[in-house]
Amino acid sequence: MERLIGHALMYGSMALIDQPHLIKRYNHALEAFDIPKTRRKSLRLDATGFSPEIAEDLKNEQYLDPRGVNRRFIIVTPEQAQVPVVNINFSATIDFMRSFYRHNSEAVKILTLKDVIYGEIENSTYKIDDIDDILAIKRVNFKLNTHGELLEKSQRLTDLMERFRTEEESWKDNDLLNAILELAKECGDTRYNQIVPRQLRFAANSFWTKHFGGVYVFHDKDDRAVVIGNLQRQKQDQSKRDGDRFIPMKNRRTVFNFLRKTKRIEPINLKWLARSGMLELRLDLFIRGQIAAREPERPLAYLTDTDIKNWLHDNIGSLRKKPEFRLYSELRGATLNREDDDDDDDRDDMEFDPELELMAVRGNPHHPDCDLVNRFLAEYVPFDFLTRFIVNKPAFYLDYAAMSEAQKEHAIEVITSKFFPDRDTVWDDFFSNWRLKHA
Repeated sequence: MERLIGHALMYGSMALIDQPHLIKRYNHALEAFDIPKTRRKSLRLDATGFSPEIAEDLKNEQYLDPRGVNRRFIIVTPEQAQVPVVNINFSATIDFMRSFYRHNSEAVKILTLKDVIYGEIENSTYKIDDIDDILAIKRVNFKLNTHGELLEKSQRLTDLMERFRTEEESWKDNDLLNAILELAKECGDTRYNQIVPRQLRFAANSFWTKHFGGVYVFHDKDDRAVVIGNLQRQKQDQSKRDGDRFIPMKNRRTVFNFLRKTKRIEPINLKWLARSGMLELRLDLFIRGQIAAREPERPLAYLTDTDIKNWLHDNIGSLRKKPEFRLYSELRGATLNREDDDDDDDRDDMEFDPELELMAVRGNPHHPDCDLVNRFLAEYVPFDFLTRFIVNKPAFYLDYAAMSEAQKEHAIEVITSKFFPDRDTVWDDFFSNWRLKHA
């Protein structure tokens, strides 16, 4: 994995802290979690405060998530709000951290000027034993602490100010007035400086979890859950809650019908497939994957268009037997037959076997579960390492570990040349632009 780290495909875009006072504050939080202090002079941090350097020293990638639930966090700089979350056991952790920073940005800025913020993302489950423990997760609460008690003192000052405002004889209470004055010296006027975070509770809607081999939990308004995954034991396939439904990942037709019925996927969208470059990308990656399977030592990253066409000509008979190749070839033909100025926004009247269509659709951009669905759909296109890297990095890292040297070199070349130069544009093109109004 050193090559991934060197090219910023792993632990990239993290916040760097190298100021002694920030390292000291980070150590205060480690001590509070009963974790040994670090002697390092600089650390890279993700949004939760996870550091690959600390993980390396401890030989423990889960030092901030020891039970795989109720993730701990350490915040020493507001810059952490702009970086990703890595090593997750729940995809919702990313959403929780984004929401926490968005709603409490001023408090984070003020508190980290003088102190470190640390704590846990708590929910009703403290240990995962069966699937019902997963389904019980509905809301989370950020439990916050600060080493110098700046937050705790600010909260106490806020409470005392409320007493002063609401109790009729409070102006006569010298102890109350003196306590307010002393705390105000340290915390300032909490009525205006927003030092106390405003929102600490957030809803846990649909999400992916690493537990039970990796499962996706989709919640709808009726509180029923649909769980899709590869649960290992039959016992785990059943929930005590009435109405919950379990679908094995391999039952593609059932999976597709569920996603279509709940409008979580967009119908076949030829305009998006063509203009985003997704169709050409997947066709190219599939063909190169076939080349790698037959000629493992061939340098995929250096194959020209002519090389690919020659290989296609020599192997077209066997390729036509591959359902993926037939699917993308037919879609490519359909996109070429569209008029260039065809701006009709209605859905394309094309249908394929549901088992194949999962490889040609995206999450419905109008649905709140869109990002999770795109992550889920990437499970069905193992040859498309670019999409998997963007939306499902754990899957990409597993893929990468099993690749040949030629495949690894090709994967790094594609990701660094196609995605890194303009990540936002690629994301929008793949998952947001060219929407169908009636999806």
